[in-house]
Amino acid sequence: MWITSTPPLPFPLPAWLVVGGLIAMLAMPGLHAGPSDQAPSGEPSAAVLELLERDKLPEGVVFEIIENDRAALSALLPEIRANIARLRERDPDYPVAVVAHGAEQFTLTRREAAQHPGLHDEVEALIRDEGVNVAVCGTFAGWRGLDADAFADFVEVADRAPDRLDEYRELGFEVIRLRPSLLDAPPEDPWEFDFGTP
Repeated sequence: MWITSTPPLPFPLPAWLVVGGLIAMLAMPGLHAGPSDQAPSGEPSAAVLELLERDKLPEGVVFEIIENDRAALSALLPEIRANIARLRERDPDYPVAVVAHGAEQFTLTRREAAQHPGLHDEVEALIRDEGVNVAVCGTFAGWRGLDADAFADFVEVADRAPDRLDEYRELGFEVIRLRPSLLDAPPEDPWEFDFGTP
């Protein structure tokens, strides 16, 4: 068996280069993570686990998101997927919807598709593959100077999100509000505190 060795460098590498190289390698997910198309896993919501303990489920579940943080939808997607998986274990055809009517809805505009391609792909997959209806609020969008055409084709633009939630309630759906635990979102309504425009 032949043993080969790399000849020593004629000069020592600076410490910053060695450390910087290690940091760069760790920052590259392909070097230490699983497949890049594998979505991050999440845990189901406490409200969903409580709902699953009931003898009879409501007619469906709608997850409400209304945050003053544009990252909220992206942060909540693993939890939403985990919720859907647990609900569909009990009933494979169980109806699920998502209504986003805070600042997070603006990440679903066509203009932001290039900035958030993963988010757009994941939300579109929820709709296409899981049969989940995803709606945003047209009234809130209008207050920010956007019309329905500003949003991606796969998103439903409801005239008023609160009315859409009431329609779901009338159909026997249970509304469960999801909040990102890691984001310090203010409790106030986002249309009062959403600084800047989309």
